[in-house]
Amino acid sequence: MFRLINTSQGLRPSLISKIKLAKNGSSVPLTTTSSTTAQPSPLDSKLFFRNNSTTSATAGSTLSSSSFQEKPLTAEFKEKFPYYEHRHHQPNYTNNWSSRNASTYKDIEEISNLIQDEKFRQSMSEKDLYRYAANLYSATITSRKTRLGNSRNRDKDQASAFKEDVIYQTAILNLTELVAAGDFNNVLSSRILFKIFGTLLQFKLNAEIMSLWENGVSQSEKSNDNGVGQLYLSHDVLSIVLQVAYETKRFTYEEIKSIYNMSVNENEPVHPFLSDRIGQVAIMEGDHARGLDALEELMTLYEQKPAEKSILGGLAQLHLSFIGQCKDVVIAKRFFDKAVDSADSLPYVVILKAPYMVSFLENCINAGDSMEEVVDLWSRISAHYGETSAATNSSKSATINAGLFKLFFDKYPEPNEESIKLLKLIFAKSPNIDEVFLNTLISNMQWTEKSLVQDVIDAFERFNVDKSIISRRVILKQAGKVDYSVPEILQLWNNLLAKLDAEHYKYIANADWSALRAATAFSENYKTKERLGLYLSLIKTYKNYMQHNGACINFIRGWIRDANVYKEVSRITVEEDPHFENEVAIDVPQFQNLRENVDYRSVTKKVTDANPRLLD
Repeated sequence: MFRLINTSQGLRPSLISKIKLAKNGSSVPLTTTSSTTAQPSPLDSKLFFRNNSTTSATAGSTLSSSSFQEKPLTAEFKEKFPYYEHRHHQPNYTNNWSSRNASTYKDIEEISNLIQDEKFRQSMSEKDLYRYAANLYSATITSRKTRLGNSRNRDKDQASAFKEDVIYQTAILNLTELVAAGDFNNVLSSRILFKIFGTLLQFKLNAEIMSLWENGVSQSEKSNDNGVGQLYLSHDVLSIVLQVAYETKRFTYEEIKSIYNMSVNENEPVHPFLSDRIGQVAIMEGDHARGLDALEELMTLYEQKPAEKSILGGLAQLHLSFIGQCKDVVIAKRFFDKAVDSADSLPYVVILKAPYMVSFLENCINAGDSMEEVVDLWSRISAHYGETSAATNSSKSATINAGLFKLFFDKYPEPNEESIKLLKLIFAKSPNIDEVFLNTLISNMQWTEKSLVQDVIDAFERFNVDKSIISRRVILKQAGKVDYSVPEILQLWNNLLAKLDAEHYKYIANADWSALRAATAFSENYKTKERLGLYLSLIKTYKNYMQHNGACINFIRGWIRDANVYKEVSRITVEEDPHFENEVAIDVPQFQNLRENVDYRSVTKKVTDANPRLLD
């Protein structure tokens, strides 16, 4: 696969020539089919589609109308690939996850396997391949937003979510490999490539993005290219590639501008996606003038087509980039004020994405703003989140809260009069003291003074916030940093079990065991023999309360890298009734729902038998 060499010395002339060749290899202009901003032309309905016929014209000739006829399906194809619909994802996902969503990835897994068959691939039309690529893109986004929206049980659906990720990532890598090999050249279009690159971006597969793009551009050298290389210079595709190339330092800013300039034609509109991305890159580089130019270009397009979604989306994203990525905080604050205080005056909707807001706060601190000023900005962002009803608000709040607390504790790693006063200010400025706020504060708290930590924990009662299962885990985990006694840690564990039982859990989840481990055997500040004794005593007592056999195997395997603790934990498997140093007597409550689900000793025996030397 084509790769750049010595990119630190500038773009290789060979790549430049390939880009030029790809651009000039066809009479088709560089505007994508999905854009409604292009000027009408005789070729508008035919942009970037390859001729399905084996006798298709060369790259320099006009595409014939037969390029867009549906291909006749073979009997085998009809049997394996019934009518396949494009399931659009929701840009702002608000519906709860249901079992119906599972059919999406089941279809994807099936099609991913089917396209490995050459006959099946040959039967696919551009429309078929696009629907598959678009569904893969939509399913990936929907899955991520569903998890961010807290619409799944984090414990019960963990395996399901992991399975989805594996299926989707495997599918996009398989499809990428086939496209790179040229197996779909006869039906490839820029809209298909955009979905492929977009899905790769969802998984942050940056190396694969650049490899596929460079491989695609290099196809312009082939005599039978039929214009495929030019597809990789379509504006929507470049909108993804150029930003990834910049962020990964694949190309310099000057090289990015060179590729951009070669991809646009004078007096022809630039796709909104590309204007948006070149503007974002300029902002990250500190070229604010170029970023503002991109914004003006999009506003000009908006005046011509005020209802065009791609233009409105580009404007909103570029506005957000000025807030979160602009190091000049004077400019950033102007865009922030406009998005928060004058949102109704904007023709587009700026969604204050949490990572951008965290970056905004960091830039303000780095520019010399006081912590009081940053707290005020954070309060305005939090209030803005509270005014909307998107399902992802809980995740947004957790992210922006974590960003603030990281900045706060980085500046004040030890408590003093000033920092305690500021922490009280954060409480006073918070629009809502809820579980997300308190959990995030406790998780990020670096102070180890017991009275201060306990004061934050007591805030649950002061502000009438219920301690959920997650809250109980967070508090137990934080005990690993604080000088709690063994009886106090045991009480925190019992409080967690009581909450699990009240919430109708029938098992002790992996997250619960992890919190206990952090408070005892993995304690950051108080890794003592007494805490290890408590940990081993609780495993010995509740070992059969694990979720299933797989949880038992994963639990004991997790200790193999720590030989000393593994020897002790393994005794629970190999000895019928082991006794440990500093063992604690454990009283098991009368649970209503929690119960024994496994035979831990018999299940984990296969692990200890497979690693006998670790017990010596």
